Amino acid sequence: MAYRGAVIGCGRIGSTIDDEHVDRPQFRYPWAHAPAMIEAKGIDLVSASDLSKDQLADFKNRWGVDALYTDYREMIEKERPDIVSVTTRAEERADVVIGVAETGVKAIYATKPMCRSLAQADAMIEACRKNNVILGIACHKNWSPWFHACLDAIHRGTIGEFSSMVANYAWSMSRGHSHTLALFRLFADAPAKWVFGHMNSDEAARGNDDLHGTGMILYESGIRGYLNTGGWLNIDFVGSDGWISARNEHADFEMWSRHPETREPIRRQFPNPKRPRSSQQAAMEGLARNLDEGTQPLCPGEFGREALEIAIGMRESHRRGGEKISLPIEDRSLTIIA
Repeated sequence: MAYRGAVIGCGRIGSTIDDEHVDRPQFRYPWAHAPAMIEAKGIDLVSASDLSKDQLADFKNRWGVDALYTDYREMIEKERPDIVSVTTRAEERADVVIGVAETGVKAIYATKPMCRSLAQADAMIEACRKNNVILGIACHKNWSPWFHACLDAIHRGTIGEFSSMVANYAWSMSRGHSHTLALFRLFADAPAKWVFGHMNSDEAARGNDDLHGTGMILYESGIRGYLNTGGWLNIDFVGSDGWISARNEHADFEMWSRHPETREPIRRQFPNPKRPRSSQQAAMEGLARNLDEGTQPLCPGEFGREALEIAIGMRESHRRGGEKISLPIEDRSLTIIA
């Protein structure tokens, strides 16, 4: 029997983001939450909620869902969904996630960044823990089969001893780098220990603008992570004897390693062959498996909170003249523009 799914927030992320990707081959699969839920095995999309009646009407026309509500609590009471996707604005996302957790649903899949402040992130995680609700954050690249092929190659020692990750992205740290930081946490396999950073503008450093800058992270496992604002989401996973590169918003992967006998450098497309599949769909299916198996998602609430904390920590480092900021940050009232 399939789990019953619902979407709260029928705008760009919840319903229409796929429209933006029609000319980009790597994105010709469902990326908005609603179509990904429809395509996912083990989930049936049964209802949706949004404050805008126009967006609800558009949602119905796109996805054929009739159980539509302007009050998400009424929706949950009447439709009894098991998995709820939350794609509201960051300003109200914490309140909605906490409210949904208190209704008795089984799993919540909240878009990124998970909220505005560290205190909100703490409260979201605690509400889900208290009510025995699985909380997954929609940094869906953590479910990508391409990145898991990279992780498998690293675990096999294909590029030698894994040491660092380097990412460039034109988007801000609080928006686009949420994906990157969740991936970093997955690959580092340990919490972040400390960060330092430099912001590109004083307005960002003051907290009056979205974060753009450069930073470094040290993880408890000894793995280092480097972030820079610029490029088209290029990520390098670096080892002692090679590296794996994801280029052009993960449209192209390649690996450099050595021939096991001649030790000559080898460059090849990686992974080979590619497997076209939406990581958003994979994340939805992963949540269904988590419910079946009683396991945690590949990007749990703690990963989303750490991404937020790293971005805030880099800003605080800039404010203090490049000082190293230890994690977790003591002042939980700190916020970020999202």
